[in-house]
Amino acid sequence: MSVDKAVAGARQNVHAIGVGYKMVNGSPAQDAGLLVRIHVVQKIAPSLLPPRDRIPEQIDGVPTDIIESAPAFAIAKASAAASVVAPACTDRRRVAQRPLVAGISTAHQDITAGTLGYFCKSLRHGDDPQVIYILSNNHVLANVNTGAPGDRIYQPGPADGGDVTSHVANLVRYKTIELSGAPNKVDCAIASLVPGIEWRPEICSVGRVDGVTAATVGMAVCKHGRTSGITRGSVTDINYDALIGMDHSNPNVVALFQDQIRIESPNMTAFGLGGDSGSLVVEEAKTRAVGLYFAGPPSGQYGVANQVSDVLNELEIALVDGAEDAAIA
Repeated sequence: MSVDKAVAGARQNVHAIGVGYKMVNGSPAQDAGLLVRIHVVQKIAPSLLPPRDRIPEQIDGVPTDIIESAPAFAIAKASAAASVVAPACTDRRRVAQRPLVAGISTAHQDITAGTLGYFCKSLRHGDDPQVIYILSNNHVLANVNTGAPGDRIYQPGPADGGDVTSHVANLVRYKTIELSGAPNKVDCAIASLVPGIEWRPEICSVGRVDGVTAATVGMAVCKHGRTSGITRGSVTDINYDALIGMDHSNPNVVALFQDQIRIESPNMTAFGLGGDSGSLVVEEAKTRAVGLYFAGPPSGQYGVANQVSDVLNELEIALVDGAEDAAIA
């Protein structure tokens, strides 16, 4: 934006706030301690702003740091990406795979394509504890609140050629995304596997998930998605509150998400792209689940993930144990 336009819109400049370290020459300055990281669309010299629009250098004694970055969008969208030399499941991540593994193309019958996050079982009273579900985002499996229980889920997703012959699961439930300004914590949904569908409890190129853990600043993580395959990064922000665009064609459709995880890849490479939504984010050292990827800017400069504990609590599910044998639903 021009300087005049940026100054005039300064009060709408902040799109996210998190907790992390100050970045110095591309590396976190951990010795300086944690601070409040304020993410803006465009940095503006304080001298150009009236006092009421200036971000303070400290908040309740905690230093602040201002980061210029593009706002994030949460939407399943087919994006191009360079092919990755990796196992066969990665080479075929946008086509039909049986048995199913996590980290490959899937989607609601009426959208484009997202990613199958992982496999889980229901803990809700009255549900059959032996039924296997697939986990992904609301906007991947339930088309941003418009899906109905029983809707067909395809693998691969429709953007990758999925059709009625690709029917692998049926939508069961999702957490509604509030678009009215009320805060959200998760973008998640589950669908039950169709009887006879083979599945294997692992993420392509990552392996089996061994429990869950909370994200910490600086934690090395990875994910495998439908578009970008295997990518690695580190957690830059926790307690991350952000305004997330829910429609690429209409920037006014925005949802507030609180207590999220922000992740960046090294050397400014993309952590996630359109179509990677729904990927399970895993602690790289111990393959423990930490989050469910759901948003990022079109460039993929950074990614935003729900806390995995919030996803499990809201949906009343547990991830399939890492020791679970390959099976048929």
